[in-house]
Amino acid sequence: MATTKFQNNVRTRLYKKNYQGFSQSDFLEAAKFIGCDDLDNPTHEQIKAGVQYLIDRHNQSLEIPDSENLTEALTESETIQQTENSTAITNQQKEQLITVQAQSLGIELNESEITDISQNVSDSFTDFVSAVETINSLIKDYAQSKFDEVEQRIDDSNNNLRDYIDNRTNSLQRKSVEGAITTKEVLEQKSSSLKSFSKALSATLKTQ
Repeated sequence: MATTKFQNNVRTRLYKKNYQGFSQSDFLEAAKFIGCDDLDNPTHEQIKAGVQYLIDRHNQSLEIPDSENLTEALTESETIQQTENSTAITNQQKEQLITVQAQSLGIELNESEITDISQNVSDSFTDFVSAVETINSLIKDYAQSKFDEVEQRIDDSNNNLRDYIDNRTNSLQRKSVEGAITTKEVLEQKSSSLKSFSKALSATLKTQ
């Protein structure tokens, strides 16, 4: 099932508040609870209500006295797992963060590009902000590499065009010089023939 505007907007706000790992059914449940029938055209208030509903639902799931049950609940909801010194992040969460951050930067990435970038993202961070900063830096580097590729292709194209023009210009100049030499030689031959004819004619007239 394709993602909806309600799901994308609510997920983005949850990311910024460091809430992760909600499934599509969670967003559908939130939409149903707050009475949002048009998932592709939610109001601002419905988005805020959806965010608050999922935050409250998430916090309630943490109010479990048994630590074993708490760990199980976190795993089932695919929440980013907190350890003593770092925050673990799954491949799916990496790709989701990359997608959201790229969109916020006005950069469109296809599925293959998102996967390429995610392979350079660490599996754990000291906090959520560090993860976002790292991903932003990787997106910037990736975009820069693409710009460099385009710039190099333009330079190569310009150099090829310049070489082509130089070669054609030199060829035309060479042909012009060769043509001028040929014309001179022809004229000289004609002049020599004309002189020979004149001498022969003069000699003939003198003998008569």
